[in-house]
Amino acid sequence: MAPAQFRMSKKDGKTVLLRAVDKKGFHTLKSNDYEILEANENAEKACPVNIIKVKVT
Repeated sequence: MAPAQFRMSKKDGKTVLLRAVDKKGFHTLKSNDYEILEANENAEKACPVNIIKVKVT
């Protein structure tokens, strides 16, 4: 859905958020690029375990 932000891990098949900051188990990507917003919102909707959250601040 958002290949510039997510990759599938070859190790365990889970999705990895690229260029993320890990803080207490939460992986966060902050960006001012609104062009990636729609792709990330689509990834959030398609996530089968509802673990992706997109916030606009």
